[in-house]
Amino acid sequence: MGVSNAVRNPGSYLSRTLGLYRSLLTDPERFYDEYIGTRGLKSELALVLVVGIVGAVGNYLVLQELIAQFDGIESVVVNQDVRFQLQQRVLEPLIGAVLVWIWYGMGMYVIGWLYTTIGTTYLAMKRAAWVLVPILIANLVHTAAMVYLSVTMDISADDVSVESRLSDVVSQAIWSQAAGETIVVAATLAGVLFAVWAGYIGAYAIKDVRDLTVDEAYKVAAVPTIGYVLYIVYSAVTAL
Repeated sequence: MGVSNAVRNPGSYLSRTLGLYRSLLTDPERFYDEYIGTRGLKSELALVLVVGIVGAVGNYLVLQELIAQFDGIESVVVNQDVRFQLQQRVLEPLIGAVLVWIWYGMGMYVIGWLYTTIGTTYLAMKRAAWVLVPILIANLVHTAAMVYLSVTMDISADDVSVESRLSDVVSQAIWSQAAGETIVVAATLAGVLFAVWAGYIGAYAIKDVRDLTVDEAYKVAAVPTIGYVLYIVYSAVTAL
């Protein structure tokens, strides 16, 4: 349904949109059968972009607060090199959204070769983009934690000990003041649940592409899902 139709009939547009996402999250087989065609990537690219932006918002707000607070700590030098490296943290969720899309799409497509050579990379990637909807929710949870932290954090010179003047070491020490907070680590670990949810949707994303049975599709989707879960756990543990 186009923008013009949404303007003319917003009630119908909203109802269809809610039905689409409800179906995706609870009945992905029906979602792929009824809502997703084979042409165009406009909606999928927009979804990946939104997932990244939602995650970037929290990082941006925390970064501004970190820089403001560390500017008042004389023992830590926040020069342009440090600022540049910290600013890259804002882009990480955007890059991460693209990488997760590729990880699930290409991962399931390649593992599917164990069962059949049917299917195209294009269709696998198109359908795999919708796997990121649970990741969008995970990013919302993480951003909410970062927003809370940005208005409650209070860093003093006693909280920080940076002996090195190397910009990467200093930037890591500064960012760890946020990334290592309990609420942020908990939000990161919550991503495990959404990664598994994404894998559940992914099974139906790849099922028809490779002409798999449901059991085969679950096995195929399990491989990238387990890999992503391990990455999330590793990220949370190393942030402590």
